[in-house]
Amino acid sequence: MISTKLLPHRSDARLAALITKQILPELPEINSLLDIGCGDGIVGDLLPSDCDYRGIDLSNASIYEKNTEDSRITYSRPEDLKQTLCQSDKADAVLMLDVLEHTPTFTELFELSLPQANHYVIVSLPNELFLLERLKFMKGKEHPAHSLDLINLPVGFKHQYLINTAKARQILSSTAKQHCFYLKEEWQRPLRAKNKLVQPGLWLIRQLSSDQLWSMGSVFIFEKMVS
Repeated sequence: MISTKLLPHRSDARLAALITKQILPELPEINSLLDIGCGDGIVGDLLPSDCDYRGIDLSNASIYEKNTEDSRITYSRPEDLKQTLCQSDKADAVLMLDVLEHTPTFTELFELSLPQANHYVIVSLPNELFLLERLKFMKGKEHPAHSLDLINLPVGFKHQYLINTAKARQILSSTAKQHCFYLKEEWQRPLRAKNKLVQPGLWLIRQLSSDQLWSMGSVFIFEKMVS
């Protein structure tokens, strides 16, 4: 039985920071962590000092400014990414936070990450059925990851897929099972309003509708099966 939890999320909060502070401490036996698609390496800055952190990202498609001063981070050329990942030391947990939707095949990077994890693979994905994003689009505000303004930018800046979290859950769970991992937990991300007066209305929407409408995305925790 999959455990489902909530990770309330303000629209201006860094998801990586929330996961590092609220989800990772609940998972035992994480003394090392490999962060694929690490951006500026904020996760490494927030982890306990005794946790062995390593980050990998693309040299030409980092959404956040590169942190070239952090020796724990490798910025790889796109054509070298598979080799960089496969040659990396294994870690207790592997993170891929809002990464897979940027990749051409969706599951390939996930499959490559599973053998690198001693215990957990943690994947976050946006929910692009999220009602407020669709309403914004109808009012003329384009989604930053799908906008036509992204023409001629590197592929890594753009979403290659419109994510339906229910379908993604099924695809990733099936792939994980082939590598002896199972879906342990899912954290859904209800919007936490900046204006507290709006919060009761958001709570009511959660009670009356599907998470496909009210959740901004999901964080999936895959755990290695005990042989």
